[in-house]
Parts: sequence; C-alpha cells; structure tokens
Amino acid sequence: MNKPAGILSHFGGIGRALSIYNYRVYWTGQLLMVQGFWIQKIAAGFLIYDMTNSPAWLGAVGFGYHIPILIFGPFAGAIADRLGLRFVAIVMSLLGVAISMAMAVLIWTDVMTPLLLVLLMTLQGTQFAFEFPARQSLIGRLVDRQNLSAAVAVNSTTFHSSGFTGPLIGGLLLQHYGAGSGFAANAFCMLWMTTALLRIHPPVGAAQRLAERRLQSSLLQNFKEGFAYALQHPHLKFLFLGTFFVALLVRPYLDFMPGFAIDVFNRGEQGLANMLAASGVGAFCFAFFLALHGATRGLTRILSVGLITTCLALIGFALTDIYNVGLVALFFVGGFLVAASISAQTLVQHCLADEFRGRVISIYVSISVGVPAIGTLAMGWIAESLGLQMTLVGITVVALIAFIPLVVIFLKRDKEIEAEPV
Repeated sequence: MNKPAGILSHFGGIGRALSIYNYRVYWTGQLLMVQGFWIQKIAAGFLIYDMTNSPAWLGAVGFGYHIPILIFGPFAGAIADRLGLRFVAIVMSLLGVAISMAMAVLIWTDVMTPLLLVLLMTLQGTQFAFEFPARQSLIGRLVDRQNLSAAVAVNSTTFHSSGFTGPLIGGLLLQHYGAGSGFAANAFCMLWMTTALLRIHPPVGAAQRLAERRLQSSLLQNFKEGFAYALQHPHLKFLFLGTFFVALLVRPYLDFMPGFAIDVFNRGEQGLANMLAASGVGAFCFAFFLALHGATRGLTRILSVGLITTCLALIGFALTDIYNVGLVALFFVGGFLVAASISAQTLVQHCLADEFRGRVISIYVSISVGVPAIGTLAMGWIAESLGLQMTLVGITVVALIAFIPLVVIFLKRDKEIEAEPV
C-alpha cells in the first residue's frame, strides 16, 4: 500500500475512495471545478437580475443553461460510451473554458446584454450536456463496486461543500471585481479539471472494449438500448421518477435566490452569497455524513425522509420574510435535498450493469440537471403574477403530494433496491 492510501484508509468511506489513485486524481480536479460552477452561477444570476429586475429573465438564464442537458443528455451518453468517457469529458471541458472566457470578455467590454447572456448560457449548457454525463460516468470506472457508494458520496460532498465556499468566493469577486471575474474564474476551474482528467490512467483494455462496441452496434442502437434498459429495470424507473419530480419542482428554488435576496429580504450581493452558503453548509454536513457511512445499506430510507423533509423546510423558507429564519430554513433544505440526491444517485449507480453505465447515467443527469430548466422557466413566469414567495409555496406543495406515493414504494422495496445486483 502506498503512503497516501495508507493514511486515507483510516477515514472510513472517504478514505477508501481517495486511496484509489485514479479517483484521487479525479477528485483533485473536481475539488476546484465545482467552485467555478457556483462562482459563475452567482455571477450570472446577479448580473441578469441587476440588468432586468425581472424573475422571468432570471428564469430564462436557468432555462437556457439547463434545457440542452435535457435534450442532448441521453444522446451524449451513447456518444461517450462509444468514443470513451474520458475523451469526451476532456474535449467538452476545453470547449467550456473557451465559452466562459468569451462571456467574461463581453462583460468586461460592456457588450453583454440580457438576450446575449441567455444565448451564451444556452451554448455553455449544450457543452455541459456532453461533458457532465461522461465525467460522472467515469466514477463507476475508477473504483470497484465495493467502493462505489463511498466514491459517489465523496463526489457529492465535494460539490455541495462548494455550495458554501463557491458563493462566498463568488460574492467577494462580484463585489470587488464585477460579474466578469466570476466567468473567468469558472474558466480557470474547468481548465484545472481538464488537467486532472489527462492524468488519469485509463483502465486496462479500455481501448479494445471501445473498438468492439463500435463494431457491434450503431450509435442509434446504443441510444435505444440505454433507454430500454432503464425503462425495463424494476427499480431504476421509480428512482428516475423521484429524480424527475425533484428536478422539476424543487431544484429550481436555487435559481430564484437572487430575487429573494433583493426583493424579499432586501439584501445585496453578500446577502445572496450568505443564502447560498447556508444551503451549502447544510448540504456539506449531510453529504459528509453519507461519505463517512460509505455504504448502500439504509440509503432508500434516507432518500424517503430527504424527499419529504426538503419540501417542509422549503415551504418554511418561502413563507418567512425574516432573513435569519430564512438562512436556517435553507440550511435544512440544502441538507435534506443533498441527502436525497446522493442516495438516489448512489442507488442508480448501484443497480445498473456496467456496459450501460454511460447511457443510463446520462439519462439520470439529463433528468436531474436538465428538467429544472422547465421548472425554472415556469416558476419565473408564474412569479411575475403571484410573486416569488407564493409561487415557491405552491410548487413545493405539489412536490410534496407527488413524493408521498413514491416514498411508500421505496419503503416497501428497500431491501430489494439495496441488494447486490445478480
């Protein structure tokens, strides 16, 4: 055992995952890349709301970024399975660097307009639709099944802990250097991830398996096989349905935090950063616990509790106009939402066969990351008439009603879902 592996072996699931060289290298890139995601998110949201003071435009930015993931995500997974997950992730990451830097330059030269920002965020969302599923699917190839749950939890812990640090950094950059610096920072962070992907050692025989796969079937056939596998699987379809409702009705709340910060709580850039950080701290605490746990057992119950409690906390947040109460509510929203999300993602990775990994994970990503585009756009237009608070309450109540029958199914099937695949 090498020295890093020996030291890390004492830290439960976190140590087991990071003791594996390929995953440890991947994680060093992920650690910085996710900071850039949040930094750009806060910069784009504040910039569009500052230019327009409109929830509809705020929703349009979120819609533009996420809708390509919904449209292209499953197709991207079939391409990644044929061309190689690592190769696709590297090429698309470099394209993302170029797009973010272009947006930074347009802001610095005072050329950026609301429509241009939406169009460029849509272009970056298209790049992300191909890069993110390939990169996420890599996790299942970098670790063995025994350490898969721990690796997924560590990955999610890293992302959601950045929900605390990223907004704080983004808020400081926004205050002192303007929105353009947020886009430039994201470009640097994506470049850092690319260098990590280049350092990963491809699995033995990977090139040969890719060549055989290209000879055995067409791209369209690969695409159809992935969908058929997901629909026919006894557990995946329910996990995907729960993920769909979370994505459509719950996740859009983040895109409207600039509106709550300015109109509901009367706070500025730093108030927005603190709100996103409160959600991020909650997410980090819950994700860190799951990473230490590092096992599949019990995740179905955690998923069920997380779905219901997230809705209750989000309704509490939407009903208050007291800033500190809102921060506490966001802590629990972030915590229980990430607990549900990590559980769902781990169970999906746990259930599927390796030959379908890229395609099925891309479907999962297109739902979890792409579907919020629809919810964000709808919430933005509804909020123009009803206001942000009542709109968020109404949509969250609908989510709560949708989750109840799914939770009943999950609790009845918990042992089957968590069992080792045959």
